[in-house]
Amino acid sequence: MFEKISCKITDSFEQSKTISNSERELYQYGLRQIFITILNIVTTLLIGFLMGMIAQAIIFTAAYIPIRIYAGGFHASTPVRCWAISAIMLTLVLFILKLTSNNFFPQLSAVSLIACIVIILLSPVEDMNKPLDDKEHRVYHFRTIAFISISIAVTVFLYFLSFKSAAASIEMVWISLSVMLIVGKIKNHFLSKKL
Repeated sequence: MFEKISCKITDSFEQSKTISNSERELYQYGLRQIFITILNIVTTLLIGFLMGMIAQAIIFTAAYIPIRIYAGGFHASTPVRCWAISAIMLTLVLFILKLTSNNFFPQLSAVSLIACIVIILLSPVEDMNKPLDDKEHRVYHFRTIAFISISIAVTVFLYFLSFKSAAASIEMVWISLSVMLIVGKIKNHFLSKKL
């Protein structure tokens, strides 16, 4: 869908001499990424609104993205599947937060700390289509640990300020990401056996 829209816009840019033919691919890719980003933001806000948890949806997404970039994990094969998986995951996260954040906060915290250990041990989990060299692996691992450390500090700070719901939202990032890393490792294992 976004491919066709990006192509049409890029065609009009090229016909009006706004861009050259050599820039076409770059602009098409950039436009597609902008549309995907807008769709993801709208989806996040819509799910948060429908569940009455906009703040938690925003906090979860804002904390999830920087760690996910460097930690890696499972990647869907198409942008549409990626969007669908992200929407389902956010819905599940908010549903779990609604059920647990007030009544089971200590248990959620315990599980999330185990998830942090899993992330530190497994990261980065690369995609088979974009393997990392040794240097990239070390850099991504270090950055994952840095972002996890920052998010732990923020979570502790939020907890002591009595913003338990915000703290729980960040804890769900670690749990969700640890699942994505485990699933990514399993996917890579089965794909490597097929090769």
